[in-house]
Parts: sequence; structure tokens; C-alpha cells
Amino acid sequence: MKKYKIGVVGLWHLGEVYSACLADLGHNVIGFDENRGTVSNLNKYILPLAEPELAKIIKKNIENGRLSFSNEFKQLKTRDIVWLAFDTPVDDRDNVDLGPIRVFFRKNVGFFKNNALIIISSQVPVGTCAEIEKFLAKLRRGFKFDLAYAPENLQLGRAIKSFFEPDRIVIGAPSGRVIKKIENIFSGIKTTFLPMSTASAEMSKHALNAFLATSIGFIDDISDLAAAYGADAVDITKSLRSDKRIGPRAYLNAGIGFSGGTLARDLKILIKKSREAGIKIPLISTVFRRNNLRRNLVVAYLKKYLGPLRNKKIAILGLTYKPGTPTLRRAMSLEIIKKLKKEGAIISTHDPIANPSEAELLTGFKFYKDPYMAFKNSCAAVFVNNSPEFKKINLKKMKSLMKKPFMFFDTGNYFYEREKEIKKRGFLYIGVGR
Repeated sequence: MKKYKIGVVGLWHLGEVYSACLADLGHNVIGFDENRGTVSNLNKYILPLAEPELAKIIKKNIENGRLSFSNEFKQLKTRDIVWLAFDTPVDDRDNVDLGPIRVFFRKNVGFFKNNALIIISSQVPVGTCAEIEKFLAKLRRGFKFDLAYAPENLQLGRAIKSFFEPDRIVIGAPSGRVIKKIENIFSGIKTTFLPMSTASAEMSKHALNAFLATSIGFIDDISDLAAAYGADAVDITKSLRSDKRIGPRAYLNAGIGFSGGTLARDLKILIKKSREAGIKIPLISTVFRRNNLRRNLVVAYLKKYLGPLRNKKIAILGLTYKPGTPTLRRAMSLEIIKKLKKEGAIISTHDPIANPSEAELLTGFKFYKDPYMAFKNSCAAVFVNNSPEFKKINLKKMKSLMKKPFMFFDTGNYFYEREKEIKKRGFLYIGVGR
């Protein structure tokens, strides 16, 4: 396996993981970021965004000399490969901002080695690689380079496993020579490589996330019908996943839709690109609109069982984007709390790993490290994610602190196996599609 000198640019979640894991594959890696605090912390094994096992991998590779972090972009002169790993910004309406990528190239393309390989793993709209090729050609006359797109498929909370055990690695590149080079970079990983054009690779990422979003919208529709006819969405999901044409890992958990910028970003890109091309994509457009409406489900259920929500105290548990990571960025809980605030509800919040001061700043309500303090005087407890710690909650103690009707709102059917136990304790258990 040939070892390469790689510069990874952008050190939020994607960049911190790629820097560490590429070094762990044996390459010499420098991670670059303009934020001096981020660079300083990473050199001390302190992560900008927590990820299980990542700090250990960073420490090991810094100590063996394969990994370092810097804000001195002139060191790009020493890199054979420049790997863009910006976590592409998304606004509140799921629009992508490519500004940071363009600014980076304007400032630093002069440092790139001639004949460098530029790999983009950031989520970018289809057509971006073609646009960047032209952009770089104008910025630096006579600059020779190869540009490839290798879409990331990391999952928050299990990113290390996602990197080293991928289902496949998609490589969008202009030639077999470049494809072979990227395969060599990943040669320590046993997986299937799927070579294709850069445009196909860009579109494959959009298509994947659009398919996952469609699956979520599909099962949410089925769950609504199931509830109307006395069927159980959890049993239906088990049936679907047992079919080999669908599979056990299918995104078919009935709930309150999806949050975060990832899936919605790709839906929004596809909708925008379809308009530019003059093509109608009614299914994908409907999935996007439907998910925005799905976010109203929590308020609708609470009103159904509690009546008007003004001055009703409601406990929200599970603030983070997903269990295992402390990020609150674009978390479903924040959207729910915003809607409940408009209804005049009084909110108490809890999460096992969220930062208390950040949580209070973003929600505007009291955060409790102790879940039982959040339950106190609440007439409903809304579980927004499936943090393992929630399974340890003492139901008897929880109910003794709450008020009627003791609503236990399980927004993702996380507790379906304990439904009888929860009801036996006197709770009004509410799942989705059940």
C-alpha cells in the first residue's frame, strides 16, 4: 500500500474523522482549519464534536508522527492530495452555502502542488465539481490538477465504524488513473469500490439521501393509516424488513419525520436542480413538503390529549440531533420546542450528554441534568430520541412527580416493547402509528 501526504481541509465532524482515519490507514496527514482554537484543541486530542473512539485514534497517530493539525495553509505545498472535508453550511431552509469552499480556493490555491489531486467529500450540489474545475482554472493559470468526488457516508455517533466498514466507496473521477489512486488510498479497507463520473457520484449522494427521506415519509404515511385501522406500525415494519427486497436496515421507523440538514439538504438540491433543468419531480417534492408538515405531529398529539397547551408543563427528553453525539445543530427537539413555545407551553428539558448552557441558550427553557427534575409537575413527557439512558428511568418515580394525564409520548416507538409495563404504571402511553 502506497502512503500519501494528505491535507484534510475543514475540521468539524467530517474533517476530524477523515484526518484521524486516513492517518490510521498509514498516510501522513495534516488537518487544516482557520480556527486556531480548533487546531490547538485537536493537537491536544480535544474534539470540536465528540465522536466515540476518535480521540484515541487522534492521540495514537499524533504520537506516531502521522497526524498533525495546523492553520498554516502554506503547508499545503507539502501535500500530494488536498481533501476537502468542510461540513457544508445549511441555512434554516435547508439551502446549501458553497461560499466557504470558494473562499478557501481563492485564498489557498496558490499553495497547491502542481499535479495535485483534489478530492471533495463535502456534500455539494450536482455540478459543483465541474464548476470548481473552471473556477480553479481561472484562479491559477496553468495549474495542473485532478479533481475527484468521494461522497462521505459517516453517521454521527458511529463515524469510525462508518469509515472503516463502509458498504461501498463511491469514487467520482475523470480517469482510471485517478480512480486507481483513490482505491490505493483506501486499500486498507475491505469493501467494494464503485467508480463513476464526478457528476454521477454527486448525484448518487443526493439519490441516497432522497431515498432514505422517501422511506421515512412512506412509513409515516403507513403508520397514520395503521393507527386509523387498529394496526401496529412496529409490526408492519418488522414484516417489511423481513423481505429480502427491502432488508433489515431499511429506514422504516415510524415517527415524527426527519430533522437536521442532511436529508433535507439533498431534497432541496434536487428540487432546485429539477427547476433549473425544467423537469418535474413530484415524488421528491412531496417528500420534502410532507416532512415539513410532519413536524406538527407532536403539537397535534399533545393538543389531542391535553387540550390547549398554554401554561401546560411539558418535559422534552432527548435534545441532541441523535444519541451518542452532543450536537444540537438542527435537532428535531429544537423545532418541537419552538412550536410548543408558540402554543404557550412551559417547557423543561433533559438530555444525557447535551451541554446545559448551550441547551438553555438555544431553547430558552430550563435544562435539567436530572431527568426527574424535568418530569416534576409535567403533564406530559415527550421522548424525542432513543438515548440508552432513558431505558433506565424509574417509571414509578417518574409518575410520582408528574401530573395527570401522565402522558408518555414515545415519538419513535422506542419503548414499544415496554408499552404494557408503562401503561400498567398508570401512564397514558402514546406511540406513533399504534
